Amino acid sequence: MSSAKYDVHEVNVTPRRVAGVHAQVPRGRVAEEFRRYLDQVYAAARSGAVSLDGQNIFIYRAATADELTVDFCVGAAAPFTAIGPVLPLETPSGVAAMTTHHGDYGRLGDANSAILEWCRANDRARAGPSWEVYGHWHADPAQLRTDVYYLLKAKGAEVRRGE
Repeated sequence: MSSAKYDVHEVNVTPRRVAGVHAQVPRGRVAEEFRRYLDQVYAAARSGAVSLDGQNIFIYRAATADELTVDFCVGAAAPFTAIGPVLPLETPSGVAAMTTHHGDYGRLGDANSAILEWCRANDRARAGPSWEVYGHWHADPAQLRTDVYYLLKAKGAEVRRGE
């Protein structure tokens, strides 16, 4: 996949309040697993415990060869206290590499690959988490929008082994 269809650039991001549920998900199973976690967040909203803005956000905190640590979140419109597994969280903040994916969610890997390619080409080291901010649902996949972010280490903070 060529990154030519993606405009990757650096952005300064501030933390965004979200309501989320921590999860350990087998690699390749996010599409099958996310609903049960988001359902918990939306149930908390229906109970009146949290006010949501309706925008889904997946924060990828860590990964192994077999498993992802993901916070399945929805933007929160106001502060709240935890209710069961639904926690008050924030998106990462700092400098991030970012691109926008238009279209079917099944092709989101292309946007992620474009960011990783951009990081290599621009000698930028990732600082850990990445996240996806989903636009509101459309039945027409061509109308779907997802913003993808990777937190970056500060320039000059990248220490290379062996130098």
